[in-house]
Parts: sequence; C-alpha cells; structure tokens
Amino acid sequence: MRGLLLHPADVPVLVVFEDTSDRLWEDSLRAWGSLTPQVIDPLTEAHAEDVRLVVLTRRSAADVVAAYPKGLETTTIDSSDEGLAAERLTVHVTIHLLKAHAGNKHLLHAAVLGDAKSGQAVGLVAASGTGKTTAASVLGASFAYLSDETAVVTIDDLSIMPYPKPLSVIEEENAPKVQYDPAQRGLKVAAPDSTYTLSHLVILDRDKTGQAPVSWERLPLDEALFTIVLQSSGVQQMPQGLAELAGLLNRVGGAIKLTYSEITETLPFFRDLLTGQLDIPQLAPDFDYLRAPEPATGGTSGEKLYQRAAGTEGLAIGDSFLLTTSGRLSRISIIGWDIWSFLETPRRADDIYEAMVELYGEIARLDFDTVLRAMVDGQMLKVIRQPDSPAETPRPDNRT
Repeated sequence: MRGLLLHPADVPVLVVFEDTSDRLWEDSLRAWGSLTPQVIDPLTEAHAEDVRLVVLTRRSAADVVAAYPKGLETTTIDSSDEGLAAERLTVHVTIHLLKAHAGNKHLLHAAVLGDAKSGQAVGLVAASGTGKTTAASVLGASFAYLSDETAVVTIDDLSIMPYPKPLSVIEEENAPKVQYDPAQRGLKVAAPDSTYTLSHLVILDRDKTGQAPVSWERLPLDEALFTIVLQSSGVQQMPQGLAELAGLLNRVGGAIKLTYSEITETLPFFRDLLTGQLDIPQLAPDFDYLRAPEPATGGTSGEKLYQRAAGTEGLAIGDSFLLTTSGRLSRISIIGWDIWSFLETPRRADDIYEAMVELYGEIARLDFDTVLRAMVDGQMLKVIRQPDSPAETPRPDNRT
C-alpha cells in the first residue's frame, strides 16, 4: 500500500491508495505535481498521524474508518471507476482544506492570479460552472497562478495561501472531468515560497451571447455581498463572519464586476489592474454590525416572547439593511431592521409594537403583526415562551 502526502494551503492530507491500479497512481502523482507531493511507499500506520485522510478503496466506508486510527478526519472514495475517483480526489482534498481553515481564514470560491513583480493578487469570484477554471487557465499563462477555484486568505494581512490543485477539465460530455497539473498546461504556477497579497476582488459576469465588450464597474458593498456570501465558506464559524466579509471588501476597495464575452479579451484589464494603472475609484463605506446574542431559554407555558434567531447577523450600510439567516443573505425594510436591532433581549410583541410607534408614529397593528410574522417565518426571529416562574420552595420549620 502506498500514499501521497499533500499540503494544500498548509493542511496535511494523506491520500491512501488501497488496491488501486498503477494508472490511477501515476495519473494522480502527475496531476498533483504542483503541490510537490511526498511519495510514501510502503505506507505504514505511523504515517497516519496528525493528518487528514483520503482513502481510495473498494471497501465500504465503515470498514475503512474502522481500520485506521480513531479521531482522524477520514473520507473514502470508491476507486473502481478510475476517472471518477481522480475527479472525486480533487473534491475531497479541497473539502479537507476548507474544513481545516473554516472560521480562521477567508475562504472564497475564486480563482487567484498574481503579479510576480508587485506581489499583488486578484481573486476571480464566480459560481461553479461559470468560467473560473477557464479564466485561470487562460490568464494563468500570463500571470502567477495560485488557484483556479479556492482562495485561502489570511484575515490579518490578506496574504494568499496558494492552492495550485489540478485543473478539472471537461473533455467529454457526461464523463468525469480530467485532472491536469496546471504547470503541465502552461500555467505559471507561483513558487511555493512566494508571497502574494489579495488586492482586488473581481466578480466575473460572462455574457454568453458573445456580443458584450469588456466593461467593469465598482459594486456597492451591499450588492457585492450578495455574491460574496454565496461564494464563501466558513463564514458562520467566524465570530463576526458577515462583518469580516464586509471588511474584506472594504480593504480591497470594493468588488469589481467584470462583464466580458471571451476571457482572452480581459487580459489588458487584469494587467492594468495588477500594476495599478486602472483608474477606478475605490468604495469603502462605513457600516454598522449587529449579531444575535446567546439565545435565551424559554419556558413552556408563559407569554410569547420574540428574540433574534440564533446565528443571525445584520449590517446597516447607509439606507440598506441586510440580515443573514442560516448562511442566506436577505435585504430587509427599515422597520424590519429596527425590530431586529431592538431585540437585544427577548420582548413581548406589545413591547416591540410600542417601541416602533415611538420611532415612527402611529402604525396599524395588523401591518406590524404581518411584519413580525414574516420575520419569524424567514427565521430572522424566534418565538419562545416566558420562562416559568420557579415554584416556591417550602421554608424549613425551625420550631422546636
């Protein structure tokens, strides 16, 4: 039995090859070449310490987990279909990376390219299947290539942790994606000891009609967040995840929306952007941030109380008000924001209503109740019961 020890973004991942063919082994060794994998042959139990495991096997997952040291993060891949196994390996290694860094790094679904001279890097944000790998493959021949779909960004200084994983290329419809080492495809893979800092975030907007000229615009913070939240991982594990993302956007001057038809036509844009020659004003608006406090424990029979739903976070950016619920970002009305922000502690509906009347003047109670109910249905607020009054404890009889 043999294995490959990888360190994607400094996360030790041991890939174990159980009963696999020489072809899958050699293809994997070649595809992961840019991560300089360490070959371990023969593989012993001592190697499976302080690592995350990906096991390519024909055994059941339960049998595999039972066979390896307990407490290790272990995933399994059925190796009977070699092409599919190679594709799944890239996914599994990426998942291990995301889990390891969730909550302590910015994790964006983005390709990353850099300028070797200045050390500046740009993240290309887009949903799956909308052109990131193609963009990285084309532009990576002219710029330093750091990743084609996963940006790992250190929160303190915005330094990039490179992840030059294999490029997953569709060569046949309804067939597994073929895995290629980016260096073998002509990309300028960044040197392992090089340092790059995230300086720009670009949201890709490919026009499929083929008619749109290259154009760009700086997006307002609230609009950019709707894309960035969807293309981020680990935000909910951060103490102030939504505020951290908004702060990241402000630190790079705001996100840029890039509209284009063919990625080759964007080369001058990226060259000017990374060398500081693009004249585009930065946006870094102030914002107010709130999050839900620790939820109160309710009773079973008391009066209804309303509180902020656990895990919800809110941003007020000028006259735009945003809330996250279960990782989903929503835009709410000003009265919705005032209701949510008022609930620092659980309150009765009548108390909330009186506070809103004091802010706005007379409000139809039916309209208020409709807003309150919609916020509960949208998981922005939670209803609990007034805590039960503790039963009186009998006083001890001290008579003699």
